[in-house]
Amino acid sequence: MEALKPLIAIVLFAIGLKTNAQVAVPEPVSGKNLTKEYITQNLVYPQADLKQGNSGKVVVGFHVDAQGDASHYQVKSTFSEAASPIALHLVKTILWKPALISGLPSDYDFEYEVNFNAKSYKRYWKRRERLVAPLVLEADTSYKIYEYKQLNEVAKPYFADGGNMGKYIAANLKFPPEAKEREIQGTVRLSFVVETDGSVSNIVVVNSVGGGCDNEAIRLLQETIWTPAEKNGKYVRSNNMQDITFSIGSRNFQDGNSY
Repeated sequence: MEALKPLIAIVLFAIGLKTNAQVAVPEPVSGKNLTKEYITQNLVYPQADLKQGNSGKVVVGFHVDAQGDASHYQVKSTFSEAASPIALHLVKTILWKPALISGLPSDYDFEYEVNFNAKSYKRYWKRRERLVAPLVLEADTSYKIYEYKQLNEVAKPYFADGGNMGKYIAANLKFPPEAKEREIQGTVRLSFVVETDGSVSNIVVVNSVGGGCDNEAIRLLQETIWTPAEKNGKYVRSNNMQDITFSIGSRNFQDGNSY
């Protein structure tokens, strides 16, 4: 028995290390808040539930590996069978940072809740117009994301008035007061995914300027709709980049002044 004591101590120590290991669960690459905004903007409420005022949540479970790749999706619980495929689709479009266990990327089983609130949904869309690009092709359902060089036709921003991205930015950019006051300028670079329906997801700031410029660049991008990329006759998901420049001395398009 005396001979076993050192071995027992080692086992207990190892168990203690595992128990006390610091765990950071998987997080969306865009961050929690931006991901919630994406869900809100792209949630399509089941008409029967909306009419009846039914509200609730759908819990989607999945596995995130040490590289951040998610798989094995399944609906764990739902308030409505009609809401399940809607929530499942949205969760499948989210990209993830892996869990960290004691600082190391690790496999992790995770759950994400998609909330359906009939009153909030009606209020949100009463104040806004849902933008939709004219789509003529079938959508690829693999959820694979393509790079430029892999595509037959790359994604392009769609504007109903025929404008382009440069004109849209010029007409809608609001120079942040903090950046103006501190004379902050520069180019915010955003990476993002254009989904098969033309919506923008997984926005990440690649080059930050600060002073409120990052948030303003994100706002501008969030309010765009795109014609999706094409591959083998289908609309596919694609990785994209967008630069938005904040320049002191150029026109401030919100109030017409120069800084």
